[in-house]
Amino acid sequence: MVTIKQIAEQFGVTAHTIRFYEKEKLIAIPRNERGIRDFDEQAVNRMKTILHYRNVGMSLEDIRQVLAHSNDHNFSLNVLARTKDELDRKIEELEETRSYLYRKIAIHKELAEKENLEKLDNEEHAPIHKAE
Repeated sequence: MVTIKQIAEQFGVTAHTIRFYEKEKLIAIPRNERGIRDFDEQAVNRMKTILHYRNVGMSLEDIRQVLAHSNDHNFSLNVLARTKDELDRKIEELEETRSYLYRKIAIHKELAEKENLEKLDNEEHAPIHKAE
């Protein structure tokens, strides 16, 4: 028997997340005779697919539609291509943000080095006071 706790640990999600996906009809998890969720291979694979789609930013509705139309490859292609385009746009934005951050780091590094040199220079030229 593969429990919801085991699957949650395996995929790094909470049991609450899995129950939510089940409630949203994204996944059907078989239950044993006592009513306890018992993941079969199909449910495990479905969970893996859902999580991969979530990781690339697909909405729950898009995931639901792709899973519901799994034999309509043109439909899936359109949704996946749109998701790829959105992901590419996000990556481009992140790369621009990273470039900005690198520039700011370089500026502050240069200013910090100048500041440190000025402190050293001031210390070298500071008058020495003798203790009385």
